[in-house]
Amino acid sequence: MEQSTGKHKIVGYWFNEQKCQKFGVQDLTAACKRRGIQLVKIDMNSHLEDQGPFDLILHKVTALYAQALNNNQKATNALSMFENYLKKHPETFVMDPLPGVHKLLLRNQTYELLRQHFKHDVCKPVTGGGGVEAHEMAVVFNEVGLSEFRLPCVAQSFINHGAVLYKLFVLGPVWFVIVRPSLKNFYAGVDGCFGINTLEEQETVFFNSSSVSKADSQSPLNQLDPDDMEDDLPKADPAIFNRIVTSLREALNMDLLGIDVIIDSNTGKYGIIDVNAFPSYDSVPNLMEHLVDLLVMRMDHPTPEGIEQVAESKKIPTFTSSDHPQEDSGVDTG
Repeated sequence: MEQSTGKHKIVGYWFNEQKCQKFGVQDLTAACKRRGIQLVKIDMNSHLEDQGPFDLILHKVTALYAQALNNNQKATNALSMFENYLKKHPETFVMDPLPGVHKLLLRNQTYELLRQHFKHDVCKPVTGGGGVEAHEMAVVFNEVGLSEFRLPCVAQSFINHGAVLYKLFVLGPVWFVIVRPSLKNFYAGVDGCFGINTLEEQETVFFNSSSVSKADSQSPLNQLDPDDMEDDLPKADPAIFNRIVTSLREALNMDLLGIDVIIDSNTGKYGIIDVNAFPSYDSVPNLMEHLVDLLVMRMDHPTPEGIEQVAESKKIPTFTSSDHPQEDSGVDTG
């Protein structure tokens, strides 16, 4: 099947309904139209051969993979059809390639990838990007707390980080950092709300990571205790964020990434706590224009698989921060 010809390019997309509503597909459609691109929604219940050809496919199929991992046959069938179509049409650029997306489906795989590339050192569900349950987490202080969890789950060391979360939103060679609230500092044997307890008595802190880190969150869990408010937090270094973005883009061969980073309040070391495919990009300025720029770039100059996608990063991307402790900076993701 030949690619679309003529003036208009055709981008097929698939998001679930929740993603469609939150992401603003109408705005994306309008932005594509202004650049001569036709945006077409893919029906996963119908043969893709009858819906193409596509110059590029933009997708967020992690939700389908999460359902398939839970033995949802409809999702499994849809993914099989989708994967088969991509194999038959290597001329269609896929944003993003499925091998990278697969590595982000299970958090234990994600953390193994991070260990390999960054060698760095709260319980989390194993599946990421699968819905509300993927955001249900807890800080555990003792063995009793461990008995409260349903396996499988992923355990990480909790790092005090001054209740500040840095969300790195990646759009190909352009990336942004948005500062969000996060969990306050916790100390073993000390309960900030009820005074000093023994470690054995300290209760597990359950939380929803999405709710705690919303821009307007007023959760008591992200309010620092008075003693911690007096401490000066380490300043974020754009150059380190840049290395994180570059390394993960290279490792995953992906353009659309969300990377959650914290900075240890005591040591100043950086910790990557989560990586997501095609994140919300909430608060990113001029999002649709940046995304359409990326779509056009990939359709005009697709990067063959196996070639480091950071090669085009000689261009100067944008570093933007809302309420960031430092001034906005332009940095080179090369």
